[in-house]
Amino acid sequence: MATAEITEPIVLDSTANAIKDAILKVASAINKSSGVIYGFHIDGTESDPSTKVTYLEDAIGMTPAHMNYSTDSFSYGSWGDAFFMPKPCMLKQNGLVDYYLNPDDYTKKEDGTASDIANTAYAGNAMMEWGQNGKKIWLKIVPDSNGKGGSVYISDHEADSLYHDWSFHNYKGASIDHFYTHIYNGSNIDSVLRSLSGQQVSKSKTAQGEIDLAKANNPSGSEMWNIGIFADILLINCLLILISKSTDSQTAFGQGLNSSGSEAINDAFRTGVHNTKGLFYGTNSGAAATYTNAVKVFGMENWWGFQLQRYLGHIMVNGVQKVKLTNSTEDGTTATGFNLTGDGYRTVTSTAPSGTNGGYISEMLFTQDGLFPLVSSGSSSTHYCDGLWFNNAITSVPLCGGYSYGGAPCGALCVALNCAAGVVNWYFGASLSCKP
Repeated sequence: MATAEITEPIVLDSTANAIKDAILKVASAINKSSGVIYGFHIDGTESDPSTKVTYLEDAIGMTPAHMNYSTDSFSYGSWGDAFFMPKPCMLKQNGLVDYYLNPDDYTKKEDGTASDIANTAYAGNAMMEWGQNGKKIWLKIVPDSNGKGGSVYISDHEADSLYHDWSFHNYKGASIDHFYTHIYNGSNIDSVLRSLSGQQVSKSKTAQGEIDLAKANNPSGSEMWNIGIFADILLINCLLILISKSTDSQTAFGQGLNSSGSEAINDAFRTGVHNTKGLFYGTNSGAAATYTNAVKVFGMENWWGFQLQRYLGHIMVNGVQKVKLTNSTEDGTTATGFNLTGDGYRTVTSTAPSGTNGGYISEMLFTQDGLFPLVSSGSSSTHYCDGLWFNNAITSVPLCGGYSYGGAPCGALCVALNCAAGVVNWYFGASLSCKP
């Protein structure tokens, strides 16, 4: 029997259309629910940094990670195989991975042969690759009603429309599979900011000078290389809180080089002191002259301590904090490219920081864009345990992490909002990021 040919389009009635829409919504919900969601809540009123954090979602019941100082080893707890763990690699200046490094010995490639981590003639840098096995890292922040605490969710998929993958957006605004952060503090090698082992660290550059050195890595017509980006720092610091279940980064991971430092001590430091220590290492001493006290988290040396690090995407103008999460405008900003004035950025809070200048952060403002320091009236063992410097009368280009004679205020959440773009110092520096 012949099959009838349909020559006119089928028109669905309102009931059929409703059924179709419902099916599409269910399919979308199923797609967005397939994966893992780790969460934690920070209680803004709780002062104890460990009980301040409560696990949510798939993190419930997991064992926190921490540095075991008595055995001089890192315990991953339940987090050793977490989807977000990065991989060390050698990244060419064209944004392509040349090869991966042995995570327990950066001097070697994965195949055991010698790597180029100390080769200044190598046309690339030693970097950490984020985003593995096709899974990006999605972040959602849900502030409490008073904005002084909130819930943070980290997922391997876009579980709902409030999750964002800003770190995985390149300079053109395109979504990419990987972004890259430095392994080592930036070194000025032939007027190019590099991330290589065995090098003296760059110092005493203006913010624009540091940006120019970082961008010197870029192939013609590209803007993939720059100094650190706020969205990446926010994501990594949230991951540190997640795996440690604490807002006290120094107790969980190591003091870092934070005491008795000097320009001479910093000048004598050479990158790569922890090439054979895995992705995490630290000690409970902060003596800067003993370089092996340097902290290492997620494969990166000196995430805090040793030298304050400038970064882009966060500006404070006369006490008003502004933010830009991507180089392009898909984040709701109107500026294309990062700048040092905050023009075209979005205001996150007009409440100027207060408390003791150089004191410990006791209150953060939680917004969907991040965690922003507001009050410094805490201590080295309460609330956020890290320092806040501020000047509400200038345009400040922030620096993070602390420095080699900064003491206990150093840490993952430490931030200096008291320096204009043109201020230089031996304990100011910057490190590379790359979004191909």
